[in-house]
Amino acid sequence: MAAYTAPPPHLAELPGRPPVHGKVIPQRRNLLGAALALGGLALALASIFLPWLTTDTAATGSLTAMEITQKIDVRSVAPVLFIGLVVIALLVTVTALTRLGILATAAAAVSLVVLASHVAFVAILHTSSGSPDPTLSGLPADATVAHGPYVAGLGFLLALAGATWAALSAEDATETTVSPTWSRSKYVERRRGVGGMTPPQPV
Repeated sequence: MAAYTAPPPHLAELPGRPPVHGKVIPQRRNLLGAALALGGLALALASIFLPWLTTDTAATGSLTAMEITQKIDVRSVAPVLFIGLVVIALLVTVTALTRLGILATAAAAVSLVVLASHVAFVAILHTSSGSPDPTLSGLPADATVAHGPYVAGLGFLLALAGATWAALSAEDATETTVSPTWSRSKYVERRRGVGGMTPPQPV
């Protein structure tokens, strides 16, 4: 009697997510990076309600970021910071959902631009506070920089750190995903093991 030859396994594509091209971020690092970046953005957003300038005048007291924009013309800086916040939040959210490293890199680049703009604005506030020739006109003469800008800067720095860490953690998709052929072969082996299907021995 001829020896039994097992039929080749069926190698049809198993249902699953489509293959990922490029670099992807490991799941845990992706979530931690997104949490760090979004936490930094929330901190920067909350800082606009904190005192950014303080004065010795009882009537004025302190000025928040919103009140500063009403007193001086900051149209060259404020849109950059606000749009930057929105863009960073959008990129971080999409990165958390897709785990694509290129989006994390874009979020880190935008965070760096926003942080640099914020540092430049804080430097202008320092040169305009208590100066006889201020760069920004309209500020109280006895104004000093409070803790609000530093809280915002810390938030932007955390957003930059989270996005950068996620971007640097990205790996090639072939290293972080399983090959479809390998998955199909393991699937067939498990099915055979469960059903106890072993080919008969030749007589």
